[in-house]
Amino acid sequence: MADKKNIPTQDPDNSSANSSELDTLRHIVFGAAKADLERGLSELSRLTGEHFQRLEQQMALQMKQLHSAMEDGLHRLEQQLAVADQNQDKKAEELNAYADKISSELEMAEANSKQENDELHQRLDKEISVLTNSFNEQLQQALANLAKVSSELNTSKTDRKTLAKLLNTVATNLATDEGE
Repeated sequence: MADKKNIPTQDPDNSSANSSELDTLRHIVFGAAKADLERGLSELSRLTGEHFQRLEQQMALQMKQLHSAMEDGLHRLEQQLAVADQNQDKKAEELNAYADKISSELEMAEANSKQENDELHQRLDKEISVLTNSFNEQLQQALANLAKVSSELNTSKTDRKTLAKLLNTVATNLATDEGE
């Protein structure tokens, strides 16, 4: 079997003495370096803390400036939006007023046009009535003349040439009257 090494059993009192000696030896060998390390760590901790405080202050200042800049920007945007809204409202009012004006003018033009059309129809109806009456009168006169001439021809036995001239004169008179 394997050889067992002799391991000394340690006594608890002996152990604390050994520990104390070990601490003393460590202090002698590493004491200055340990103190330097502890001082360095302490200094590093202090510098890091100061640096973090400065960074924290700078960040707080930058955040405050950023917040202030954002508020100023929002305020300017609100002002620009208000001006744009006012301009938009003004333009909408102008457009509505213009639309109302155009609508009113169209209504007036429509009323005037209707009135003019009615007057024109009345004038045309009146002129047609006058022309019809005049034509009827002339037709009656022509028929009366024709009847008179016809009866004269029947009674006087005038020749055909005279009758043709007479009818030609009546036709000419009728054509002239229609042209007026």
